[in-house]
Amino acid sequence: MKAVKIVKIESTVSVSVTGTVCYLNCKHCGGHYLENMIPINKADQIPLSKKSLLISGGSNSDGKVPIIDHIEEIKKLKESKKFKLNFHTGLVNESEAMKISKIADAISFDFVGDDEVIKKVYNLDATVSDYIESLENLLKFKKEIYPHITVGLDCGKIKHEYKAIDILSLYPLEKVVFLVFIPTPLTYFEKCQPPTIDQIKSVFEYARKKFNCDLNLGCMYPKGKLRDEIATVAVEAGFNTITQPSEKLTEFLRKDGYNLTFQDECCIF
Repeated sequence: MKAVKIVKIESTVSVSVTGTVCYLNCKHCGGHYLENMIPINKADQIPLSKKSLLISGGSNSDGKVPIIDHIEEIKKLKESKKFKLNFHTGLVNESEAMKISKIADAISFDFVGDDEVIKKVYNLDATVSDYIESLENLLKFKKEIYPHITVGLDCGKIKHEYKAIDILSLYPLEKVVFLVFIPTPLTYFEKCQPPTIDQIKSVFEYARKKFNCDLNLGCMYPKGKLRDEIATVAVEAGFNTITQPSEKLTEFLRKDGYNLTFQDECCIF
């Protein structure tokens, strides 16, 4: 029987170590998504009924989320409340990777496969080689490193995705998470359109051929009719996990004979 894990995020809370501040002001985000996160100085108020935290935040000029500046605070939070921790690190050197890995249960690492896209979207003077180096630094200390690829990151255009898949397929990964560009109001890319469903399907199918590991559709992908279409092509491509699908699609999969399991935390757990 075909099996798919359905993730409905209820027990994971996103925490920002920078509040709503991000130095880079990336064109697809503009700090918008930081506004819905709990600031690190209020994280001790998160109820014990929650199971896990995504430790994230804005980036500095070097493309790093300044987790190390708050590492002792985060350690105390883990020890006192027993939350599982997933870190969104940005670029890291070997020392930073070692320190974060010691307290991380998982690390989510956004990966981009094209130098021009990095500079254009992230306003960052970095290259694919910097992303590869950071990934390798993380993998030295932990196997639970889960790269994220955003399809259509460059204003909805397909540019870096196949190269990112090719590079990541060379590493011993347990799972890779795919997201899809969302045109977000009040950002530089707000008038851009998401990739077409055929483009998304092609990327997903290519990923399934290249990766011998679990593939997840993460929580960040467009809403409305396109959301059901994206989730459907992910299932058809052989993805293992679908995050935040509609009830309509969940019911369709059940009736279509899929063996569904359910999870209430971030899809990487």
